[in-house]
Amino acid sequence: MFAQVQVEMAKRGVKLLALTTHNTPVNKQGTEYRPHEEWVKDVNEISNLNIEFPVIDDEDGSISRQYHILDDKDTENLNTDGAAEGLAFESRTIFVIDPRRRIRLIFNYPAAVGINTAEVLRTVDCLQTAALADVRTPANWVPGTDVIVPPKFNDRQAKQKFPEYRTVKPYLRFTPLPVEATNVEKIDDISEETALNFMSVDN
Repeated sequence: MFAQVQVEMAKRGVKLLALTTHNTPVNKQGTEYRPHEEWVKDVNEISNLNIEFPVIDDEDGSISRQYHILDDKDTENLNTDGAAEGLAFESRTIFVIDPRRRIRLIFNYPAAVGINTAEVLRTVDCLQTAALADVRTPANWVPGTDVIVPPKFNDRQAKQKFPEYRTVKPYLRFTPLPVEATNVEKIDDISEETALNFMSVDN
């Protein structure tokens, strides 16, 4: 649940925003749906935390369709959600958008698969560190482990910028990157209260 990582996201200067549709009917006719405010209450109760970030009610699914994450004919995912009627999610989709409003990364989870919020947080560290240190991150990278020297640097330039780099293949060069050179070093040491205020819709 993103409520569990909202403070860590705020420390990285990342704002969260959720989009939900009315896809859980409260009557047999499927004409009335459970409002998202009730769903938020359930999440708060289950996680023992309060969602502080905005939750947009996409009641008719018009926003979701623009991002191609809603499919009215996807009955398998709809039934997975325990709903007989309503709006069916083609996937649970996460967009990571940078300060220039560019989509940098997309996660697509089938409705039957739970979201890994820890992995979303890790990818934020990857993206921020890549921009900060002008590197690329390998599979399963975490701050403090080796990174990849981008191909835009020839060997001479790489030696100047990354003196300890090593060549595994002509196209694959690794170099140590201490934690102090990653985004983790730049994470603000802010209080939970400040972090949650940052997440709120008023900021």
